[in-house]
Amino acid sequence: MTDTLTSDTSDAADVAVYAVLFAILLGVIAVPALLVLRALRTRGRRRWYLLREWAKVDRGHDAQFPTAYGTQTPHARFMGAGLIFLLLVALAATLIASSTDPQAAAALPGVVVAGLFTWAPIKKYAVRHTWAGREQAARGRARMRQVHRDRLTEAAPIQQPGVHPGLLYIACLSPTVIVGIILLVARPKNVAVLAVLGLLALACLALSAPLLLLKRRRERIVLAEAANALRPSFNAGVVVRPVRYGLNELPEQREAHSSYAWDDGPPRIGALAIRTETLSLRGTDGGALDIPLTDLAGVVYLPSAAAWLHPSVDLLLHSGPGIELRSPHAKDIAAALADSGVAVTPM
Repeated sequence: MTDTLTSDTSDAADVAVYAVLFAILLGVIAVPALLVLRALRTRGRRRWYLLREWAKVDRGHDAQFPTAYGTQTPHARFMGAGLIFLLLVALAATLIASSTDPQAAAALPGVVVAGLFTWAPIKKYAVRHTWAGREQAARGRARMRQVHRDRLTEAAPIQQPGVHPGLLYIACLSPTVIVGIILLVARPKNVAVLAVLGLLALACLALSAPLLLLKRRRERIVLAEAANALRPSFNAGVVVRPVRYGLNELPEQREAHSSYAWDDGPPRIGALAIRTETLSLRGTDGGALDIPLTDLAGVVYLPSAAAWLHPSVDLLLHSGPGIELRSPHAKDIAAALADSGVAVTPM
């Protein structure tokens, strides 16, 4: 139709004929294609719903959840749609550069529509792979908790972790240092460039250290203020320690059977107090939980490998689930529970 309208020999009859042919093509091809796409989308939504419902009831340490997402290579549709999308982006850029040509301008909407169709499977599989990664993490955590339960019979006194986080950072940086030394030996003329790069790296580390300390200090202030606000809700004379909870699950997973709501996200702030026979938790959102110490199968002290995060304690309950609490006083909490007769498993 664009070619007819821009032609020097076109007339009203030609335009009418092309308009009729265009309408017939829409009725014969476009409408059935849209109906098929609608049916496919409805089926995809149903399968996606059933997959998530299955995941909710099959999230134990021995879960036989399918690993087709998140653990294998991306789906062929995702890869194919990604390639076609890149080609369409290149074609759209070419058409935009040739926008003065009427035929090129007329082809641009079709390219945009084709790009939207190819973007649909890309978004679909990206969402599913991200979700599957979180589900695999939930099952990994359940398996680790089961391992900790098995180790409770061999509980030992709390001790520092075998590998300090600083050593991990050194191990990660050592390949770069080795490559730099090799380049320095092989190309001594480039010593000035390597020295500048090394100084820039040291400057970045020097600047990040104060920011890290400031972040940890602000976190401690926020936690301390929350603990002070919640102190009246505890009995007088008990030691109140600030904690963060809701560290493991996402909001859409709160109905899962695997844990208490106190183990569900998003992360919230609260306080903890240990009495003679009870562990009391209070949250700034109004939540309250009292756990008899006899209900605790054990506690796992989890030092953090990230310098900007505090260590945590994982409360393992006889009923099955666990509650992970992160606090700058995590070591003191684990020690207090150990003094109260609760088995503590260090990491």
